[in-house]
Amino acid sequence: MNTIFIDTHTNIIKLVLYQNGKFVKELTNSSEQNHGSIMMPLLIELLEEFNLTVSDLNDIIVVNGPGSFTGIRLGVTIAKTLAFTLKIPIRVMSSVLIKAVSNIEKGHHWFVEKEKNGYYVGEFNDLDELLNDYFYIKNSDYDLFQSTHDVIEDVILSYQQIYDYSRLLKPNHVHSVNPLYVKLIEVQR
Repeated sequence: MNTIFIDTHTNIIKLVLYQNGKFVKELTNSSEQNHGSIMMPLLIELLEEFNLTVSDLNDIIVVNGPGSFTGIRLGVTIAKTLAFTLKIPIRVMSSVLIKAVSNIEKGHHWFVEKEKNGYYVGEFNDLDELLNDYFYIKNSDYDLFQSTHDVIEDVILSYQQIYDYSRLLKPNHVHSVNPLYVKLIEVQR
């Protein structure tokens, strides 16, 4: 069984291959504004290294945000296209959830995902369950929030823990997978 993990919520594109439920390889590429021209060649490179093609994929895990508006749309679109055309399961995890899942110290914590003008925030319990809706805090309000909450900013992602947690998630219907936008973009304000 071959599973691909797609994360495009920041300027770093992350693709991870799992085989038979085990982490095998991560490929990354940094791109400020060229996700579209980098994503598919990076995916092909990862698959070819293991003599695979996209038709050998059995499962997809995709990060649907919050994060880069364009990056999220690209990653979700590619994941949905693969899942739909290959008729394979797709599971969705947020950029904040993958931090909570990867965190070694379990308990009640607030996890944040930094972006240039602020932070996306999620509150999780010791089972890595989201307790409330995600929200956004501007940089100017973050110090006060951080001083009154158990905030964890930096977590080294554990791709094996991400995979294992994804098995607890029911696969999504491909047409119900959408980007997760927490803050309004300029045009919506």
